[in-house]
Amino acid sequence: MNPSQRLVLNTAASYSRSVFSLALALFSSRWVLHSLGQTDYGLFSLVGSVIVFITFLNGIMANSVSRYFAYSIGQGDSAEVTRWFNTGLSIHLCFGFSLILIGWPVGEYVIGHVLNIPAERIATSFWVFRVSLVSAFASMVSVPFVAMFTAKQHIAEVSGWGGLQSILAFTLAYGLTRYHGDCLLFYAVGVVIIIVFIQAAMVLRALLVFPECRVVVEEWFDRHRLSGVLSFTTWNLIGGFGTTFRDQGSAILLNLHFGPGVNAAFGVAKQVSEQTNQLSASMLGAFYPEITTSEGRGDRDRTLGLSHRASKYGTILVLLFAIPLIVEMDYILKLWLREPPAFTALFCRLILCTFLVDRSTTGYMMAVNARGKVAGYQATVGGSLVLTLPLAWVFLKLGYPPTSVGSAFIITAAICSVGRVLWVRRLFGEPVEKWVGGVLLPCIVVGAAATLAALVPHWLMSTSFIRLVCVSGLSVAGSLLATWFLAFDSSEHAFIRQNRRDFLRKVSRACTRS
Repeated sequence: MNPSQRLVLNTAASYSRSVFSLALALFSSRWVLHSLGQTDYGLFSLVGSVIVFITFLNGIMANSVSRYFAYSIGQGDSAEVTRWFNTGLSIHLCFGFSLILIGWPVGEYVIGHVLNIPAERIATSFWVFRVSLVSAFASMVSVPFVAMFTAKQHIAEVSGWGGLQSILAFTLAYGLTRYHGDCLLFYAVGVVIIIVFIQAAMVLRALLVFPECRVVVEEWFDRHRLSGVLSFTTWNLIGGFGTTFRDQGSAILLNLHFGPGVNAAFGVAKQVSEQTNQLSASMLGAFYPEITTSEGRGDRDRTLGLSHRASKYGTILVLLFAIPLIVEMDYILKLWLREPPAFTALFCRLILCTFLVDRSTTGYMMAVNARGKVAGYQATVGGSLVLTLPLAWVFLKLGYPPTSVGSAFIITAAICSVGRVLWVRRLFGEPVEKWVGGVLLPCIVVGAAATLAALVPHWLMSTSFIRLVCVSGLSVAGSLLATWFLAFDSSEHAFIRQNRRDFLRKVSRACTRS
């Protein structure tokens, strides 16, 4: 299987899993909100925001370790991959134990003395945080093993494990509707058990499948590799910290100003946007190791070409689902949650727009990470996201509504995207005009076509499920037609036709043999 076909297979597997997970999440979220109630649901999102800082660290570390894995794979050096694996394992073991020693007292202090939590729910919030630490520790230690799946481009198998996790989470949410004790604690413990089980299974699978996942204690503390991984990770932490500081800091800011009720609305909005974002991230997850491997081979043209397509395809995939959601958000929330918390619809629209802005340059972020020169990039571009929280604080101090936080999200996401374009011009010599003509304008055209197609039935029909179906169908059709005729270039048309012919040929051969 050539790299292009493997990329298509990985993308299809990830996208299918994401659609499946989205469908399950839509049903299960309704059960969770109904069982917990708005206050406890807001508390789960809020206390979770304390632990998310630790979880986000796993994502940054996984990307960093995976980058070195994929780069060495591109160079064809399996022994070097093993060395990098052991370096990553030693780092994550140290981080895992540091997490328990430092994160535990700090998190409990924040819950007990900083957050606005009803007195009768503080004890439960402590236990939710403690069991969440267990899952965070397990996830952190498993990062090098999971990163090997990505670096080796076993994306389809990762999608299978993700699908299993979604099924288990769906089962847990259904069980929550039958439970009559403390639903918040029951749900938190259940989520932790699922996460630990999936992570443990993936670690065992990696040990069996990948010879590079061979533990060699003598190679744990190689100073050269430790320095390389930690330097790369430290600078990526700046950008990642900006995102986490923005998201979780905003949740805490809303809690201090308006209480858990608004946290429930913000939590629902984040969940809607994250599920939609997964549909795009599934494709981007297939692109990232291929971009890094191409850079490791010294194929700069393929690296930049894939980064352009990752930005364009990622944005278009978000548009497919974001436009119908934005247009019909009020009805969808009532259909989904019956009585959604106040401000939920506008929060959802604003955060979806934030993801659209971010996706337009995500491929460029991958190219910079593949190159490895991330210090100045993360210090300026990633650090700009930290501006979200003070900007949101100013909006709230001026008396603007809670949803003004979403406006701050969009402003800083736009600044970050412009910064990515300028840094790629500096590091790779890529003209800004190429991004404008190859990514921005095609995505604007697709978004405009989808919006116009969606607004026609929205304006002409009364609120109903039939209108929702018409809006969604016409929006998706408008997106696909505009993508094929206006957003794709001749090479993309040729690539799709060739893969379609190859697929039909394989199907024909299989039918002939049977």
